Amino acid sequence: MKLLREGAAVLVLRLGQAAAGAGAGLVVARALGPDDQGRYALGITLLMFVAAAVNGGVGLAAVPAIRRRPDAARSLLRVQALWTVAAALAVAALGALAWRTGTGAALALRLGWSPATAAAMAVALAALVLTDILAYDLLALGRLRAGTAVNLGRGLLQLALLAAALAAGAFGLAAALTVFAASQLAGAAVFAVLAARAAGPAPARDPGRAADGAPLPRADGLPFLLKAGWQGQLSAVVSLLHMRLALALVAAWHGAQAAGVYSVAVMIGEVLWLLPSALQPLLVWSAAAPDGRAGAATSARAVRVALIATASAAGLAAVAAPLLLAPVFGAPYRAAVPPLWALLPGIVACAPGAVLAGDFIGRGRAAWNTQASLVTLAVNAAAGLLLIPAHGPVGAALATSLAYAVGSAFMLARFRRVAGLTWRRLLIPVRDDFSSRV
Repeated sequence: MKLLREGAAVLVLRLGQAAAGAGAGLVVARALGPDDQGRYALGITLLMFVAAAVNGGVGLAAVPAIRRRPDAARSLLRVQALWTVAAALAVAALGALAWRTGTGAALALRLGWSPATAAAMAVALAALVLTDILAYDLLALGRLRAGTAVNLGRGLLQLALLAAALAAGAFGLAAALTVFAASQLAGAAVFAVLAARAAGPAPARDPGRAADGAPLPRADGLPFLLKAGWQGQLSAVVSLLHMRLALALVAAWHGAQAAGVYSVAVMIGEVLWLLPSALQPLLVWSAAAPDGRAGAATSARAVRVALIATASAAGLAAVAAPLLLAPVFGAPYRAAVPPLWALLPGIVACAPGAVLAGDFIGRGRAAWNTQASLVTLAVNAAAGLLLIPAHGPVGAALATSLAYAVGSAFMLARFRRVAGLTWRRLLIPVRDDFSSRV
């Protein structure tokens, strides 16, 4: 079954990526301690949010166009590169202006950044934007494993550089952030080379017609990409916001140390998220296939696989956390066990939503992901404001779990309607589900 073969291949790569990421997170958390770990997590969160905000969705919007006409990829790559450069320059100019007015300097002081660190973060920002765009291009060109393989290499590089900094006795918050920036830049360079090779030469035939001669809407201009892209990219911005909103609220009410403890629980949770997300690229591909019934059956099967795998991994994590967290990360992180326990139900509940996000993108309905993310954000914000002041990291985890459950249920209900499936057929295997191939 192609779903399982490709999913297994991506999952193996993602497990390697998770191991490298966990190793890097472990090194940073142990070396910095909860206070600077909190600042590190907040700084990376801010960087990723800005990158998602200026991304423009020009990679996401290119997926249908490239899938229908692969020879348009080269011209799309040029447009995307121009947008990346323009966005990075605009953010750098705004950052310089904020620094001169004192606002940026005050924020940098709170995050523990020096001017040199801020410059490194600007480089990392451009790399993050470019990486996200090119990952969608490679996916549209059929390179389903390429993005995950590059991310694995990037994680291994980050781990190696962190180990070198520790061995040199030059480790600290600035070094950890600089290593992050360097690994992101290296990953973006590899993504650029792979995308350029996969795109091939520029189209030779009529740019307004597909391979079968059918007319195409103009899909290689920046206005088209931005208009179509933001419908889906807003989902990434909102998703990132609700994923990190609780961290920011914990820091605001309980300080950097509590944020550092909570960030370790979140980091472990994000390793588990890799299980359902391994199937997401496959559904981007299968949901766009002409046979809608086969695509729906594939997506339903992926939902069941993701639920079982994530629930099993969450059960193991719940048992292992009190035994391993303090010995591995250090005694101050023993306090991360209760918030991790509170977060695990939400991670399991989120598994179907993580899978179906790929199905919606493949259907050309990325805006549905945005709507689900807005629902999740609203629940997370309301529950967080109620629970975090009194209960700290545990309250943040409970609010996040509730939000994930509501958002995932929203996506399941929408998928069930559009696919014409009953709840029983969606959640329980049916024999003819296995007749489909992707």
